[in-house]
Amino acid sequence: MADLSVTAQIHVPHPPRVTYQQFLDGDLLDLECTRMVVGAAVSVSLPVGGAAGEPITLLGHVAAVRSGKSVAVVHHQPWRGRLTLRFHPDGSGTRLVLESSVNQDGVAWLAHKRGYGPPEPLRPDRHRIGLLVSKSGSAAVFAQATETLAHLAVDDINAEGGIHGLPVELLIGDDASDSRAGAAAARRLLRSGCRIIFACVTSATFNAAASALQNTDVLVVHTVLNEGGRPDPGIVRLGERPLAQARAGIPVLMSETRCRTWFFVGHRYSWSYGAHWAARRVVAENNGSVLGDAYLPLGTEDFSSTIAAIENSGAELILSSLVGHDEVVFEQQCFHAGLRSRTRTLALVLDEATQQLIGSSASDGVWAAFAYFQGTTDEHRELEKRYETMQPGPKPPMSSLSETTYEAIVAYGRTIAASHTELDRETLRRGLTVQAAMSRMDGRTAGPSIVLAESRHGIFRPR
Repeated sequence: MADLSVTAQIHVPHPPRVTYQQFLDGDLLDLECTRMVVGAAVSVSLPVGGAAGEPITLLGHVAAVRSGKSVAVVHHQPWRGRLTLRFHPDGSGTRLVLESSVNQDGVAWLAHKRGYGPPEPLRPDRHRIGLLVSKSGSAAVFAQATETLAHLAVDDINAEGGIHGLPVELLIGDDASDSRAGAAAARRLLRSGCRIIFACVTSATFNAAASALQNTDVLVVHTVLNEGGRPDPGIVRLGERPLAQARAGIPVLMSETRCRTWFFVGHRYSWSYGAHWAARRVVAENNGSVLGDAYLPLGTEDFSSTIAAIENSGAELILSSLVGHDEVVFEQQCFHAGLRSRTRTLALVLDEATQQLIGSSASDGVWAAFAYFQGTTDEHRELEKRYETMQPGPKPPMSSLSETTYEAIVAYGRTIAASHTELDRETLRRGLTVQAAMSRMDGRTAGPSIVLAESRHGIFRPR
């Protein structure tokens, strides 16, 4: 199906020069962009109704700029397309024209959001696998490259003959950064014939999806960093663990800064609770102390009270377990409050895509700890090159969160290919669980080590 073109118009009672500045200031379309130049990361809202009439937020990069006249954005989420904004004089005001392309994925996403998304008809000539990902909502920031790398992994499996002679087909479910929506999307993937679902989502969504599929034969694989949990025959947990991240980062920050007091900031769900428990353990091991912590709802926009609590506590170091857009806003507000010059921060979920949206100035001096950072290891050069050549134009950076999803899907293909018969769920789970050795809860087992990196001038520099 050819791309559709959707046009909307907004009348603004100010001349184009003023309207354009309002746009840059974020007063129109909720623009978030630290610098309006080609290649800059951007978030912008379309003035059309979603499921409940709310705007649809697009995440992407600036593709073209004519100051005061037009801006073009290549967006990656919730679907791939191009948005063009034109500022036309209209009497004493401005006619703001928005032209957006909507491809087949976009039509399907919009249909699901409006409740018109039935399961895909079953096809015996396809081996279907599911990807549960945050295409929208606050967690979409860190998931931008995941879908592309998942398709790349499927291409690799199919290039080797598929699975038992059948081509692999990837079906996508959007959790909208909401656990209930994630559970519903997981059930839809099940009804569409997926017997394994790879989840690049928050722990809140993962736990809800796993619970929704508990009495089925589906294997649910958490591909990204997580706090761990009890063994379950229907679950595989990959990705980094917060204890390993904390042990890589906390002693170094305390030693380098000669500071000992911490304040923890996170969300009100299992990820932050588990991460903060692990970090408290490491702080105590290094004779430090935690002076306070704050747990906030996912989707928080105002961190002023939290920043005031940090300042009042006298803490010299901050640990953030915030996710996605919340981490963007928190780090920007810390920077503007002057907190960056008085404290140092270790952010457990600050990946390359999140860093871009924060901006190079506001993210300078923040530390992160992952098993992978883009452009830092020789073993990933070929994958990075293939990713860069998959699609022309600006694209979100790879990160540990998207790279681990690629590795998990490829590992699944190899595990299945090694067997000449269909594998039952338990055998498959045991095979994939080998991959989890890279990030066990004690943080001391063999496997890829956690890399500590500092954000400087928009680039993560390993320490």
